[in-house]
Formats: sequence, structure tokens, C-alpha cells
Amino acid sequence: MSHGLETFSNKRLRRAAKLACGVVILAIGWWGLSGVGKGQAASKSDAAPGRVEGGGEVLSLGTSATGTIAELLVKAGDHVQAGQHLLRVECRNIEREIEARESDLAASDAVFARVTHGSRPEEIAIGVANVNLAEARLHEAEKQFQRAQTLHQGVTVTRVQIDQAERDARIAAAQLDEVRAKLVLLQVGSREEDVTEARSRRDAAKKRLEEATTRLNYCTVDAPINGVILSTRVSPGQMVSSMAPVTLMTMVDDSKRQVRAFVGEREVSEVCPGERAHIAVDGFPEMQFDGAVESVATTIGENPYAGNAPQQFRQVMLSVPDKQPQIPIGLRVAVQFTSCLAAK
Repeated sequence: MSHGLETFSNKRLRRAAKLACGVVILAIGWWGLSGVGKGQAASKSDAAPGRVEGGGEVLSLGTSATGTIAELLVKAGDHVQAGQHLLRVECRNIEREIEARESDLAASDAVFARVTHGSRPEEIAIGVANVNLAEARLHEAEKQFQRAQTLHQGVTVTRVQIDQAERDARIAAAQLDEVRAKLVLLQVGSREEDVTEARSRRDAAKKRLEEATTRLNYCTVDAPINGVILSTRVSPGQMVSSMAPVTLMTMVDDSKRQVRAFVGEREVSEVCPGERAHIAVDGFPEMQFDGAVESVATTIGENPYAGNAPQQFRQVMLSVPDKQPQIPIGLRVAVQFTSCLAAK
């Protein structure tokens, strides 16, 4: 009888031990599945889609010129240098206007130089010669008048001849005064009013030429920075107008890289600034690099990579260290985030 009770007790003990082991195993399994441990956060197994972008803002390039597109010198994906010509608008009318403005400026410059520098030595020499000639004529006319006055009127000379000699002397004196005044003007130079007028005409011609040249510069679109062309939205022969400005092309600074990831609204709570992330390029398993979360958008949008099933998401911007390879802008990538606690 005592042997039977002992057997029954042993059985109960063995069943209790098995039950205790099962509870321990279940607890350990739950602990591992939940990932909850002191100092450990949940891992994210699903990679978020994204794309590689330039490190700067996207620039929209346009023109204030009116005309047809004569040349499109670049295409999407081309790397350009600051100041490089990207596009040219046909502006022949402005080119002809510039030629006319250049001629006007040349004429105005010549007038200003003449009034500023005064008379040339050769002109002054001619003025002196004219004065000498006028003095000689006056001296001769005065002698003729004096001779006529010494003659007897009505016998050897008539009154008409005397009056004529007197008139010639007066004309010669007036001509001498005239050439002397011209010589003084040649020697003194231009008046200040003439110099001011000539200067103003020259400056006005120069401003008109500069204004036309500026309008011609609008006919060429140049790259404002070093970067890569993202898109071109015009073609040769297309009409553009300053009355309806449009974006002709877009570009971005490609000296640095960043990644724009699209994280679902449910998962975005597990992403935080400073968090590390592993980035893999779609279709290129060997091309992988690391990044860090810079910012998480506060607004909700639609995932452009969700296909026909729209999914709400938030944009997450990640920085890429300069030491990482300069992968092409626009590549699709998959972003695998670490845990927020691991990033701290």
C-alpha cells in the first residue's frame, strides 16, 4: 500500500516538473518574439523604398527672352559646369539692334573726344593763317581808301569809287574780326556746356547698348552651379515667351548625395533622426552603403512606389557620407533602418 502511494506521488511530481518547463519555454519564446529586453528595441525587417538625390535643392531654370528654341545643348543626366551654355533662344532682332547701338556709341564717342580734346594744332595753324590773310586784305583796303580820299573828287576819282573803297575797307575789317574770333575759339577749346552735352549723349548711347546686350544674354541659359541636369522640358523649335514664363529644365548640385525614403505611416514611428540605415541599390546587390536619418516629414503623402495600391507614407531624408561611392542620381534603393535605441 505504501509502495502504491509513493508511485502516485512520483507521477504527480513528474507532471508538475513538465508543466513548469513548458511555462519557462513559453516565457522565453514570448520574450524572444517581442524583442523586449533591457536596452534593446524592435528591429524592422521590411526595407523602405527610396531614391538617390542630389544633396542640394532642385533648381528650375527658365528665361525671360521671347523667341523659338534654337539649340538644346544638354540632355537629362549630363553633368555641367557653372557658366556652361545649356540652351539658346533665337534672338536675331536683338543682335541687329546691338549692331546699331554700337554704331551710335562709336559716333557719340567721337563727338565727345572732339569737344573734350579741343582743336588740333593743324586747325589752329589754319586759323592763324586766316587771320594773317584777313589782316593783309584789311591793310590793302585801307590803303586804297586813303588813296581815294587824296584824289580830287570829280577830276581824278568819282564819289562812287570813294564809297566803294570805304566799303571794302569796312568789309575787310569785319572779316578780320571774324577770323580772329574763330581763332580764339580754336585756342580756348569747347565750352563746358558742349562738353556736358557730348558726355550725356555718349553715356545714353552706352546705356542703350548695355540694355540690348542684357536682353541678348537672356537668350542663352547658363548653368548657375556645377551639377547634373535632371530634366529638359523643351525642344528645338518650340516657342517661349516672357509673357508666360515656364521651366525649361531642372538641375541639382551633385557634389553630395542624399536618399529620400518612403516609410509607411505605421512604421515611421520607429524611425528617428540620427538613426543609422543600410541602403542597397535595386538590381545591384554588390552596391550597398550606409546612411543616417536627417529628418522625418510631418506631412503624409502617397507612396510613389506603391503601384496600384496607394499607401500612406512619410518622407525620410537620409544623408550619405562623402566617403561613400558617388552613385548616380535617380537610382531606386531599398533602405533598411536600425533601431532608434541603437542609434542613441
